[in-house]
Amino acid sequence: MLLLSSQSFPHYGLERFFMFAKTCGFEGVEITVDENFDTQNPVYLKSLSERFGLPIRAFSMPHKKEDDLYEAFQKTVREFPRTSLNLASPQNFSFGYKKWMESIVPKLCQKYDLKLNRRNVSSKLMFGVIPDRVDNSLFTLREKGHVCLDLSSLWMTKDEPMRTIDFLGDQMRHIYISNVYKNMPYSPLPAGVLPLESFLEETCATALQRRLYVGSFSEKHRRRGR
Repeated sequence: MLLLSSQSFPHYGLERFFMFAKTCGFEGVEITVDENFDTQNPVYLKSLSERFGLPIRAFSMPHKKEDDLYEAFQKTVREFPRTSLNLASPQNFSFGYKKWMESIVPKLCQKYDLKLNRRNVSSKLMFGVIPDRVDNSLFTLREKGHVCLDLSSLWMTKDEPMRTIDFLGDQMRHIYISNVYKNMPYSPLPAGVLPLESFLEETCATALQRRLYVGSFSEKHRRRGR
């Protein structure tokens, strides 16, 4: 299923975002729960989903603001059973979010029939040697469960997209599609350096041959300006 991420349109209201998704023929949407109160309002989200005929299939958070948003995120997603949660691993000193990921999210998923996908994100080195996020390598993400693969983050960590398909195998359950143009990640799809066509062809071939990939795709980019 091809989804449009609300994070691609940070300067627009959700009603206009849903209209864009409907007009462009997307099959559903992913909502990024952020400081915008509308993204934290289940009643409003459900009304938009019904009005535009677009199911909400996934939720995420801005990966640098999890400590501020995870409580609102939890209250929102529990109203949407059978959706996916695409969440980044905790930062080293994000103690509240780390405890929430370890203790609360598994119970949340079990009680409300939600699916957790751990998302790879770009990380920085603290003091030049220590990664600022724990459990963020592709190997660790695969060992912990299902993975949301972010192609722009993959580029920033200098991992090879084509090799990642076989490496993640049936643990890959969601893919963030974007491109990299002039060293700018999360650029629109048509132009850029990532081998998107080959990657998608290989992903589909893998799914057909081995029945590994059964997840969704989210088109995600950063819109420059208004």
